[in-house]
Amino acid sequence: MENDKIVWITIPVAIVLLVLLFGGVGMGGYSMMGFGAGFGVLFMILFWGFIIWIVVTLINTGQSNKNDNSDSLTILKKRYAKGEITKKQYEEMKKEVK
Repeated sequence: MENDKIVWITIPVAIVLLVLLFGGVGMGGYSMMGFGAGFGVLFMILFWGFIIWIVVTLINTGQSNKNDNSDSLTILKKRYAKGEITKKQYEEMKKEVK
């Protein structure tokens, strides 16, 4: 069932990419922008995809760092509440976490 979905997505995407890639080959291969103007479209898509990937990665990294600090502080509070560590140990560890 999933293979059918992949085929229905892959074939149109491949057709669109081929049209974009070789669309500039009109007039004997020499359009206004020269041979293979479709390659410019392909590189533009790759460039913007790379930029978006970098932005998303940076945002996720920033959010994961915030969660790590709050999670470790929560664990520290739970350990103190259970009596596993003393108040002095709690204060020392809290300074290290922040």
